[in-house]
Order: sequence, then structure tokens, then C-alpha cells
Amino acid sequence: MWVKICGITRRDDAMNAAALGADALGFVFTQSPRRVAPGSVSPWIREITGIEKVAVFTTEPVEEIIAVCDGMGIDTVQLHAEPAGDHERLSRRYGIIYAMDEYRQERMPVFPCRILIDASRGTGMMGEWKERDVPYILAGGLNPDNVREAVRKARPSGVDVSSGVEAVPGIKDPGKLENFIREARL
Repeated sequence: MWVKICGITRRDDAMNAAALGADALGFVFTQSPRRVAPGSVSPWIREITGIEKVAVFTTEPVEEIIAVCDGMGIDTVQLHAEPAGDHERLSRRYGIIYAMDEYRQERMPVFPCRILIDASRGTGMMGEWKERDVPYILAGGLNPDNVREAVRKARPSGVDVSSGVEAVPGIKDPGKLENFIREARL
């Protein structure tokens, strides 16, 4: 089970999630309580190796996304809407995760990507856990107490968590991180 820990705001949380076996770290560069400024993570983000680094955006244009990500060692860009601009240019530089709301009828993007389904649109609310016709990443309302059941019911290819492993907004709880990763893979 692929596991992404999102909403990383501190170096210590990133290093701990990587050491505990997370597959990816998410850095939010758009409007969110967990938003980070590129300058606050750029001094240490390249130190983290052997793990996928995901930059999260909503409606920012392609040029802005590239300007933020260039030079930081970002592997993947997570989009919550199709950005304005040259999609091909973006997908040539980075892997793409496209976040979709399970309740809205959205068309699949025209660029190659992995799909993330988050009914909460980043608010931490739990959505419906069900199998899909395509491999996808499940997000929304997951925590160490429910992730095993969510994986059993929905059979996603991966899971994504942010607030469900926090001590307080923006600060990850080491025990919750460890339990989440373990439970997701049981």
C-alpha cells in the first residue's frame, strides 16, 4: 500500500515520516491551514531522499507551479483543478496526481496522471469507501483508527492523510504517523 503523508510543514515531521516508511510527502503551496511558503521548506527539502515529494496546488497556473517547484527536488505535482497553461510542459517535468471529488461529475484530465479521490476537498471529512474501476489514491477523513477498514472496503492503490495524523494543525504526531502507516499496510 502506497502511503502519502500530506500537509508537511516542518523538517522533523518530514524526516520522521520518511524514516517510518511513508512513500510520499505532501507540501501544500496553495490556500490551506497547512500552507507552506517555498522559502520555508527550500532550505531542507532536498535533504529528504528516497521518498516521493509532492507539491499540492489548486487553481494556480502552470507557470506559477513550475516557478514554485523548480530547484526544490519536487517529483510530483498534485492538482485539484486543471491548471491554466501548458499541461504537457508540466507533465514532462513532474509526475501528476489529479485530485477529484467523488460526488462531482468531473472529466478525467487530458494529461497522464494518478487519480486521488477526496470527497472532502482537503477538509478531512470522510467520504464513501468503495472500490473503483481504476486504481486510485483514497483521501479524506483517514486516521490510524479507520485506515485499515477503509483499505479493506475501498481497495485503493494508495492512501493520503494529513489532519488524521496531527497533534495540532500543521504538526504531525509521531505515534499517529507510525500507527497510520502500519495500519494502512496490514
